[in-house]
Amino acid sequence: MTRKLRIAIDCRIADSKQGIGTAVLALAKALSESNIADQEYTFIVQKSMKSWLAPYVYGPCKLEGIPWSTLSTVKAALRWIAPLRFIWRKLISETAYVPYSDGYVESNHFDVVHFPTQAAYLTELPTIYQPHDLQHLHYPHFFSKTVFALREKMYRTFCNRASYVCVHTEWTKRDVMNHYGIVEDKVVVIPWGSVFEAYKNPSEEEIRATVEKYGLPSRYFLYPAVTWPHKNHEIIIRAICILKSENGIAPHVIFTGSLTDYRLTLDKLAKDLGVFQEVHYLGFVTPAELQAIYRTATAMIYPSKFEGFGLPLLEAFHACLPVLSSNASTMPEVAKDGALYFDPDSPTELSALMRTILDKPELRQDLIRKGTLQLSHYSINNTAAKFQELYARTAALSS
Repeated sequence: MTRKLRIAIDCRIADSKQGIGTAVLALAKALSESNIADQEYTFIVQKSMKSWLAPYVYGPCKLEGIPWSTLSTVKAALRWIAPLRFIWRKLISETAYVPYSDGYVESNHFDVVHFPTQAAYLTELPTIYQPHDLQHLHYPHFFSKTVFALREKMYRTFCNRASYVCVHTEWTKRDVMNHYGIVEDKVVVIPWGSVFEAYKNPSEEEIRATVEKYGLPSRYFLYPAVTWPHKNHEIIIRAICILKSENGIAPHVIFTGSLTDYRLTLDKLAKDLGVFQEVHYLGFVTPAELQAIYRTATAMIYPSKFEGFGLPLLEAFHACLPVLSSNASTMPEVAKDGALYFDPDSPTELSALMRTILDKPELRQDLIRKGTLQLSHYSINNTAAKFQELYARTAALSS
């Protein structure tokens, strides 16, 4: 009997609430439900975060929690102890430290190591590395010099050392090949599916409870994204101002997702433009609440300046929600004619689309139809099947 391939999927991330967390969750659910007989999977997480993936790991999958290493603890201390921060910054900027394996994957005799979260380490085992995007090269002003140097050193090193580099769109494939000189055959495109496939659909009672809990208005726009500058919440605030001052329309917008210090800048902008009352931040919400918010919104606005994929586009299609999207980077490739597009630097363009979607219910229905058709090209089961093929190809390289 042939031994099963043993795949380590190392996702020791610090925050499972961001997009990569939901993407890994969807992959875990799909692999757990697969009927494959010749592969088994171990998801490696930080020991304190096992509850994040535990409900979605079963069947051919198992979950291992690994404690922080001594080196990780030292690095964390250097990074956050104020008097020593300058030491950390100088160390990273001068040496651009690239971590090595702590020995876990080697000692457990895995055949392939899959890094789905951009964080990785050097190992002699065959690896699959996923640089979800090269945003730092396109928008360097969004990163400190230290973070830029660290990302560039690590991404370039891990792409070069990997057996295969996995990305989610043809746009990102070209970007990785052009910037890092990776040969085409080494870069594999595997689109994600919607995490909503892994979640249970909310009941009507849960939807009503969510509307009541957050006081959701009868009509509103939704944008689910962490408040990072490149996510471009600003353009929505400016578009609402235009609608309010020029058209007498004051639509509400609901922002979900983790909050950063940039929220203060956004609040000041909303107050200065006189639309503070129309802007609502809910922070992180539960999966059931998020689905309820999608299902009761008027449309989703996705104004990001840069994405490696854009999972909320699929989430909106899944919830039968019309989409207004930025035309930047990967979004047109993912959504195609399932969205209406605008320049991410033009609040005037966005405000015009917002008014159109409010005034034309027949357009909303047409977008829902097109979004549903586009969603048919994506599924987490297909994502898992493509990874299973890639795991076998990767393992064969060392045989």
